[in-house]
Amino acid sequence: MIQGSVPLPHGMNARPAGRADKDFLAKMYRDNRDDLRMIDADKDYIENVIEMQLDAQINGYGNQFPDAVYLILEKNGSRIGRITLDIGKVEMRLVDLDFIKKAKNKGFGSSILLWLMKAAAQTKRPLLVPARRDDPLMLKFLHKYGFLEDETMSDDVYARMSWFPTADEMVGIADIKPRSAVIGAV
Repeated sequence: MIQGSVPLPHGMNARPAGRADKDFLAKMYRDNRDDLRMIDADKDYIENVIEMQLDAQINGYGNQFPDAVYLILEKNGSRIGRITLDIGKVEMRLVDLDFIKKAKNKGFGSSILLWLMKAAAQTKRPLLVPARRDDPLMLKFLHKYGFLEDETMSDDVYARMSWFPTADEMVGIADIKPRSAVIGAV
């Protein structure tokens, strides 16, 4: 379990989410669901669907990832995002990563992914990341750093991507940098 605040790249830090963050998290989720707002339907209906999706996400993560760690991302004392991690005995899994709109497209996401890759390498685990197929920048980044798609776990919406650290990355004598994918077990 992560306690206190963890320093991250770009002057960010992560801390465990608490009850006082509930409204922030719900607002960020609602604000970032422009995809649902594009549906040709009554505004109240769409907002109800967003609320149901939020409830489903909260309950689904809890059931699917009972040992997940929920973190709030902050910069300069302000909450800018959230990250949900499932740190298993065999693998580290990014369950979810999201930012408020003002913090998007500033390089924060890629720096978080690099931080997770370093943590996975240090703990000698592969890193699993879900990538939306309609997010070409995320997919490009993951391919650039050697992630492979696990087609048995992927679907039409998400490509389930896996990254395996090299032996040199695990012992800290090689930096995490762009490379071809490495296949194998850790």
